[in-house]
Amino acid sequence: MKKSRRIKKGVLQVLLLMLAIGALMVVFVNADPTGTSITYNVTDSGASASPSNRTDDGGTITTLVLNAVQQNNNWKAYLGNITGALTLDDSAGNTIFDWTLSAAGITGEIYVSRASSITWSSINCTTIATVGTEETALGMAGGNIDSIRSTFNESIHPEIVTAGRTMPANTCNATSTFVSDAREDQSSAMYPEVLMHDGSNLVYATPLNQDQTAFDGSSADFQLIVADDVTAASTTYYFYAEISG
Repeated sequence: MKKSRRIKKGVLQVLLLMLAIGALMVVFVNADPTGTSITYNVTDSGASASPSNRTDDGGTITTLVLNAVQQNNNWKAYLGNITGALTLDDSAGNTIFDWTLSAAGITGEIYVSRASSITWSSINCTTIATVGTEETALGMAGGNIDSIRSTFNESIHPEIVTAGRTMPANTCNATSTFVSDAREDQSSAMYPEVLMHDGSNLVYATPLNQDQTAFDGSSADFQLIVADDVTAASTTYYFYAEISG
């Protein structure tokens, strides 16, 4: 009888231990992306093109082929590197322990949104309704070649896990930014970018890709583009990250 009780007690202890471990795993996996701090900033607005000219004799007809490259003020880009740590903090920011991550070992994603607060428990691939709402808010016409829906017209991207929620590969609206001044094949793009939302707020997301070649041949951990409102002085975006080592 005592042996049977000891066995039952041991089984109960094992079950309780398994439940405790499971709870810890859920807390770790479902960690929400956190806001980031920006410690370095350089903004480049592009080069100014000098106009070409000709001096032709009167009484002549000259046929020209003109080429113009103009900066698109409906969009802006961000790229750079990331540092970080995993920590155990209280709500006041007091740390009981942390784990500093090596720059080369950080994995995860960068998220950018006009919203200063995201309901991460509801994060998912965006819908055309949310895209349309965002375009309207930024003064864009959905049918334009440079609208959000026209720009994110790809469907190939890697799987992304955000706050414990999985966006399977090739299920979100996607695009990718250039590498070494050239477009990449979407299926193997170094910097894929996808559109997500939390039911109301549009979120741009891109996986971290440590020390890879950026659009200008330099090195970056991430790069992405976001839409801008040309009718306003500037559009504010908030940056979030979900990292692991």
